[in-house]
Amino acid sequence: MKGMGRTSAALAASLCAGVLAAPATGGESAESAVTLKVAGGPPFHGRVTSRDPACVSNRKVLLLEVAPDRGPIDYADNRTNGKGKWVFSSQLQGATVVRAKVAGSKSSGVTCRSALSPAKRL
Repeated sequence: MKGMGRTSAALAASLCAGVLAAPATGGESAESAVTLKVAGGPPFHGRVTSRDPACVSNRKVLLLEVAPDRGPIDYADNRTNGKGKWVFSSQLQGATVVRAKVAGSKSSGVTCRSALSPAKRL
């Protein structure tokens, strides 16, 4: 009987690990990540990634100025292509530090979480 408990616990742990590694399905949520490359100015570009393919394409990405002593200022927004890539070609008047934010969304029954890129100095 004692060996049975250990086997059951190992099996349960194995099943949980498999569920966590699998893409999210209906009613679940998936983490997202967004990158930002500035290379001295426009075009600004990056990519949205997620373990769930439903959370990559057609995601809204905002380009924000990180202003000292106040909240972020929304400069522009765009949507990702089928591979999660996005680009802004706008000139940012007076911005010195920017970051990208991918908005939360729901796609194919999966809740795609929002994410922020690290701040980048222009």
